Amino acid sequence: MPALKVTQKSVEALVKRPHPTQTDYRDKLTPGLSIRVGPRGAVWNYMRRIDGKLTRLRLGAWPEMGIKEARAAAGTAEAAIASGKHPKAEQARQRADKRESRRLDQLRLVEILAREFQEQHFPTLAASTRRDYQALLDEFIEAFRERDAATVKRGELVRHLDTVKARSAAQANRAATIIRQVFAFARDRYDLPTNPAADIKAPARIKARKRTLDRQEIRVLWRACELAGYPYGHALRFAICTGQRIGEIGMMRWQDIEGDYWRNSETKTGARIDIYLAHHAAQIIERCPHIGDYVFTHGKIGIRSDTWGGGTSGAIARHIAPMIEAAALELKADPITDHWTAHDIRRSVRTGLTGWAGVLPDTAERVLNHSIGGLRAVYDHADYKPHVAAALQAWDSELGRILAGRGATVAPIKRRASA
Repeated sequence: MPALKVTQKSVEALVKRPHPTQTDYRDKLTPGLSIRVGPRGAVWNYMRRIDGKLTRLRLGAWPEMGIKEARAAAGTAEAAIASGKHPKAEQARQRADKRESRRLDQLRLVEILAREFQEQHFPTLAASTRRDYQALLDEFIEAFRERDAATVKRGELVRHLDTVKARSAAQANRAATIIRQVFAFARDRYDLPTNPAADIKAPARIKARKRTLDRQEIRVLWRACELAGYPYGHALRFAICTGQRIGEIGMMRWQDIEGDYWRNSETKTGARIDIYLAHHAAQIIERCPHIGDYVFTHGKIGIRSDTWGGGTSGAIARHIAPMIEAAALELKADPITDHWTAHDIRRSVRTGLTGWAGVLPDTAERVLNHSIGGLRAVYDHADYKPHVAAALQAWDSELGRILAGRGATVAPIKRRASA
């Protein structure tokens, strides 16, 4: 191997000379350092016997790596050998670290990270919850799309939640939940050094609603829904009959109806519930037109939960509320003046089941498909379908009395006789 006093000029002159084959030139000043020159350029190498075997270690290409850097790299390699490390193994580890760093940089981009979180977690959610979360996740991605999650600051997240809160306090709380979950996902899988969302609290304190409709209000609302007609009037009356979530009712398909039951699988809890179609509920279904896959539809799809809405743009404000006064006048009753929502109907049915129809509280909870927690969830796997059907029949009879303008015959809660 020819020796060379390595200087800037000598290397530049060497590289300019044609080299049809690769030739190594040893540096006179630095033991083991050499430069290999060939038809495609020049590369620095470090040559050293390790455990009796001559090993060539590639340091870098000229001119990207200059003379000073090459000599420093040779010194680093020699120090690694002296400490018992193989320089090629060290280089392999460094390359792996760089690949992993580039991979993490890519996966930590908010858009990629959030979409992976969505792919893994959204399939476990109920359809209605998934739709609500999807819109909020998309909004979060739009705000931080090209950002590395490790660079997002807590204050930025809080300000983003403030913009959501200005539109809806409930949505802001849900958005905070999603953001916390996304950053926890990033911390666990991609070694996010800090989690700016870890202790972000719900932006809004929402007071639990207690509004229920009394018997006269239910009667007036029923008639207003009849005047409003299909699909919103029919869907709300069906909610009065069954107490089910309005978003789930809006997504009911004809194929879900089997005989006297609505097989509701797309529930918030993820547990299917078979809803018995008593007299009033069955009549509503019979009078719905078959114009698509969905029982209640204003187009090709069902009525989403956010369609009912608040303010002046929701379906209740546009279709039901304008009929309240006419319905009250026709029934010679007072109009509904206190604000109410579609979910208040569900609360009213739950109250009426126990208070007016004499249904046991536990069975009434199952009618609404509420989860029963604690030890009972572990040990009680009984089929409550007959109990739910009997409760809905009792409520249907009471509903008939409500619509006829008759007062409540309050039935006492049945208690099991002691032995």
